[in-house]
Amino acid sequence: MTYQKTAVFILRLVGTLWIAFIAFAWGLYAVEFALGIDVQRRPASMTGASIGYIVLGVLIVALSKPLGRLIGRGLDD
Repeated sequence: MTYQKTAVFILRLVGTLWIAFIAFAWGLYAVEFALGIDVQRRPASMTGASIGYIVLGVLIVALSKPLGRLIGRGLDD
């Protein structure tokens, strides 16, 4: 049970940090754009990929409990 809880915690931590990193990067981009700093335009594919990464992070957080049980199964013996 301890290994499963640890795996759930690590998965939630990784998913949350993943989402925070992508949101931070886009936040910096928005601030630079708002301040009039010449920023490199992002192609639509990068925007789509960023949205996909955020969805992946949300899925990791949402599915962390069943994934943690799967990863930690049989380790408490």
